[in-house]
Amino acid sequence: MSTLMEMIDGLIHEADVAALPDWTGIPLGVPVFDYHHPDELDAAWRRWVEVNGNFNCIFLSRMWHRSHTVPHTELDSHSIDEYSIDLRCAAGAHGWRTAGDEPGRVCQCVGDITTQVICAVCSWHHIGTEDECIEAWHDHAFPGWRDLPILPAKLRGTMGGTTMTPKVEEWLQKNYPDELRVPGAPIRTTRGKYGTRHVLGYSPYGGYDLSVPEEA
Repeated sequence: MSTLMEMIDGLIHEADVAALPDWTGIPLGVPVFDYHHPDELDAAWRRWVEVNGNFNCIFLSRMWHRSHTVPHTELDSHSIDEYSIDLRCAAGAHGWRTAGDEPGRVCQCVGDITTQVICAVCSWHHIGTEDECIEAWHDHAFPGWRDLPILPAKLRGTMGGTTMTPKVEEWLQKNYPDELRVPGAPIRTTRGKYGTRHVLGYSPYGGYDLSVPEEA
């Protein structure tokens, strides 16, 4: 049973929502997959939260929200913004597996947690897994990165060691072309079985440390 204060809070919220200007932006509460500028996605997210609140907003909204780990980044001729959307079933909504069920999902999930990266400078975007999106963005902004040799582990050091030491700089000058030795450029490294996510800011140039699977 609602308390008097809860009822008053509800009435205040209804009045605040009624006072909002008419919404003419991206449809709210539904996934959109065509290109939209980050400002449009941010405005739509803010509006949904203003109307519906923060509680479980990532799942309930079915809308793109900014990544917590990849901030807006601008280079000379490109930019990157990363968003996620949760298209999974609600917790507890998955069907229970019984003997005789075929392998695979039993639920009716629309999808999974999905990523989008955007280059607003070029009105370009890509949707997929996080790794797919980061790699597609590098194809867009740093073509040729897939052919870069792997930075030797003895030079790379521990994860997150981003200092441009004289030895690292010498190796990169010998092995990386000029256009891939600029602010925001990536490096390619091999890691162990775990911790293979592409990580922003772990290149000495301020770009991504792009993980390459370790050969068996």
